[in-house]
Amino acid sequence: MTTPLFPASAYLARLGLTQWPALTPEGLAELVCAQSRAICFENLDTLSNTPVDVSLAAIVDKLLIRGRGGYCFELNGLLGAALQAAGFTARRRLARVSFRRPGPGPRTHLLWLVELDGETWLADAGFGGPGTFAPIRFMPGVVTIQAGARFRLVAEGEHGLHLQRWIDGDWVNVYLVDPGPVRDVDIVMGNHFTATWPTSPFRNIFMCYARCDDGFWGIEGNALVRRNAGFEAVEQRELADADALHAELKALFKLDVPAAVVHTCWQRVQMNALPPPASTA
Repeated sequence: MTTPLFPASAYLARLGLTQWPALTPEGLAELVCAQSRAICFENLDTLSNTPVDVSLAAIVDKLLIRGRGGYCFELNGLLGAALQAAGFTARRRLARVSFRRPGPGPRTHLLWLVELDGETWLADAGFGGPGTFAPIRFMPGVVTIQAGARFRLVAEGEHGLHLQRWIDGDWVNVYLVDPGPVRDVDIVMGNHFTATWPTSPFRNIFMCYARCDDGFWGIEGNALVRRNAGFEAVEQRELADADALHAELKALFKLDVPAAVVHTCWQRVQMNALPPPASTA
């Protein structure tokens, strides 16, 4: 089963799969988990002022041919095409990110709702650090444990369902799933805002995450940090310079990123971390 322009063989090879999983909740979990582990979350294009094209052809070229990762519009754009190619019934939704924010932001996160045997599942391979590890039932009040991490959805009336994760002894908001339908232009607008808005975190700090057995590795400032299922930092390695970062991106994140791009990103993040110059007025 294929969809136009979607290279199933290359996709399955990158994920380490030999065939499409079964059209079951277990098969859905196998596909989402395999992509989440094989293709990491990263924002190196936006940090290096490289335009992000979210057409399927561009996503396939970047993630499958050039060996890169991406953020939600790319990662879940690829996932959606794969779900359809595999035969799953899926519809896209946008969400308002609320993690480490005073309230939900604009609709800048893409995810998928998958229908299986009368149940709806939230499938997301593109949120990064605090996001889900595998699909969860799209219904409020059910606590799901994934690799030791606890998630739930809570209803917020007409505003949709809010994904939460248990962190530091409390339920922490991650993102609010908007109930409205999604048009192509919504994806274009959300991607444009994420990639170009001057204060977007994607433009100013490293947002690179790689899944591991009990959590994930992430780049935080000048350090490589591993966080466990409880979101606690359990290991940290300082990155001395852009060359050290480039080596880790290749070895740990399995990313094939040109050295020049990595150096540009490193310089931008260091510049953003500097205090503003003293006023001469």
